Amino acid sequence: MTWLYAFLLTAAIELPIVALLAGRGKRRRGATDSIGANLVTHPIAWFLVRSMEAPWLVVEIGVFVAEGLIYRQVTRMPWLRAVAAALLANGITAALSFVV
Repeated sequence: MTWLYAFLLTAAIELPIVALLAGRGKRRRGATDSIGANLVTHPIAWFLVRSMEAPWLVVEIGVFVAEGLIYRQVTRMPWLRAVAAALLANGITAALSFVV
């Protein structure tokens, strides 16, 4: 699988989840910020796992933390929503990475 394909698949899955959990009045911002967050975290995660052979779980935890902080600070979601969005979106894409 190429990085671009993996990124597009990740974005297609995570964008609607984050947009939905962003809440009323922040859905568009959540969708946009989801793409931005993935543009930051996905290439780094891909490099660490593929090139540096970093432990997958450690990288996924780092992505979850980074994206949760982005959703809290940039999207301005309440902490609980930001954590839930990051956990659910990354949990689903992480689980599907074993299938695809």
